[in-house]
Order: sequence, then C-alpha cells, then structure tokens
Amino acid sequence: MKHLTMSQLEVMNYEIMKSYEHDEWLTQIWQKGCIKVETTWLKTGEFVSQELMIQQAEISNFGKFNLEVLDKILNKPK
Repeated sequence: MKHLTMSQLEVMNYEIMKSYEHDEWLTQIWQKGCIKVETTWLKTGEFVSQELMIQQAEISNFGKFNLEVLDKILNKPK
C-alpha cells in the first residue's frame, strides 16, 4: 500500500501539528478535525510507517448511507 505524501495531506487541508526527530527517524503528525495521520521516515528519506488515528467523534445527524460508508471503512476485515 502506498502511503500519503505531505503534499497530498496539504491538498486535503490537513495541518501539521507536530514534527520531531528521534534517533534515526523523523515523524510528522498531521490533523484535520478528528483524524490524525502520523508518518515516520528514516532520516535518509526512506518511508517507515504511516498510522491513521480517529479521535472520538460524535455525529448526531447521519443517514443510512453515511453509516454504511463508515461501517465499510472502520469495520473492514483484516
């Protein structure tokens, strides 16, 4: 699976919340609303990992379509 690039996150209006170096890695945390994307590279530029985190979200106005889409995404078989 190909990871999202910094420019793709920018186009999607995500903002960088934190960027830090640790040992031989560089990590960036991007956020938009309740979604965070954390990407880590080796300092040489080689991609290591990317994680998606969804903070608690409360949605009070939704329909069947919205629930079906969320269900397919969040309950995707491994």
